Amino acid sequence: MPQPATVLVVDDELGPRESLRLTLQPPYRVLLAAEGQQALSLVEQETVDVVLLDLRLPGLSGLQVLEQLKACHPALAVIVVSGSEPSGLVPATRSQLIFEYIPKPFQVAQVRETVRRAVAGAGHSAVRRTAQAD
Repeated sequence: MPQPATVLVVDDELGPRESLRLTLQPPYRVLLAAEGQQALSLVEQETVDVVLLDLRLPGLSGLQVLEQLKACHPALAVIVVSGSEPSGLVPATRSQLIFEYIPKPFQVAQVRETVRRAVAGAGHSAVRRTAQAD
């Protein structure tokens, strides 16, 4: 039986973070991060197929997290879910860095459909952690 796709939700606010978890679980395995450094650590430790990223975070900003995620994992699908338009991105690079932008407050159906499309497109390029055989 195949493993469910894993979605990492990065939002410093408990309400949206939990709403996204409940929206996506099931059918997805959902990991939660309240700040950017925690998100980056989770991506290095876990198998992640899609990231839902807020832009306003304590510590590392969402844009900094996005840049670091894409520098290490360029094929990782990142969906920005934020009340702030990703204006810090140059339009030409925006489409290369983010899969889609979903404004807050988000619509459940839009989140589910966008994640479904991202998982379908990222099936071959998920960030996979595998045990090293000796």
